[in-house]
Amino acid sequence: MAALITAACNGLVTAAVTDSWESVRHKVASWFGRGRPDAKTLDRLEATRAEIAAASPGQLEQVRRDLALEWTGRFKDLIADHPDAADDLDGLVRQIQAVTVTATGHSAAAGRDMNVSASSRGVAAGVIHGDVSTGPTKPGPASS
Repeated sequence: MAALITAACNGLVTAAVTDSWESVRHKVASWFGRGRPDAKTLDRLEATRAEIAAASPGQLEQVRRDLALEWTGRFKDLIADHPDAADDLDGLVRQIQAVTVTATGHSAAAGRDMNVSASSRGVAAGVIHGDVSTGPTKPGPASS
């Protein structure tokens, strides 16, 4: 159960600054409202989104961890009060994961800003199509 709660909370804070937020927000509020969106949960979710959006890049990971921990307590409390909610948690986690961005292989996904940098004559880019050279080029005809 702990792993499912962690997955739900991490998915929630990851989704907070993505295009999938409204969908995740509705699903989580409905889970807390036992089928109908809970107004208090909607307020808490908006506060979560605002706090993540306001975080500086240096604070972002800590803010996400802190908020995921807060949501962990809320999820545990609801399950303690309504044990049948645990049966629906796996479905909620799958729904959150289905609409949030993930990266595989040599790709990167960001829920917010992504900074790309290079050093020592390296090349940094979000997308490169074609060849890249960092060394001197051979003299040739001028191109127009």
